[in-house]
Amino acid sequence: MGGFMFRKFLLATLMAVSSLSVTVQAAAPGIEEHVMPASDDRWVPWPFHLAQPFPWQDIQGMWKVEQGDFTSYFSLKVVREKSTGVRQLQVKQYDGDNCRIIATGVALERNQKVLAQMTVKGGDTYRFQLTAFSEKDSPIPPVKGTIATSGVMVLSMGPLNDQVPVDMIHLQIMKISDHLTQKFCIEDVKK
Repeated sequence: MGGFMFRKFLLATLMAVSSLSVTVQAAAPGIEEHVMPASDDRWVPWPFHLAQPFPWQDIQGMWKVEQGDFTSYFSLKVVREKSTGVRQLQVKQYDGDNCRIIATGVALERNQKVLAQMTVKGGDTYRFQLTAFSEKDSPIPPVKGTIATSGVMVLSMGPLNDQVPVDMIHLQIMKISDHLTQKFCIEDVKK
């Protein structure tokens, strides 16, 4: 990624994050909640063309993502739409400091990726994407959660305004529980 593209990516990300942070803070004065990292200072060449079939059998549970000072938890629940039987993923994002819900969305599978539009407490939105990779295709050593999964999961987050998700931040995400209760987030924060 060239210097100009990286600066453009960083500027767009900072603008999106600052607008989301202002909205969240206005909705809950005195509580500083972070929806996504302020920047992604490392460029990781995730081989998205080598995406694996989405691991529906492993996905339900509580997941954690960390990068620098940013920590967030995601509750992922598999549901089926009644009329079509299509699998969907109900997603809740929890603040990494206090385990309060800060965003929600419903994700659908498309081209071996699961995509959602997440809505933050103030009404702002961001793009959420999960992609599975084989461990052998991972460009960096995979992070391991307390629950084993069949591959490496990458969470991508960024603004919704682009048709092509260029300004996305890509982070490995690890599973910490098969259960969906907030209790596992709270226990993990206390560690």
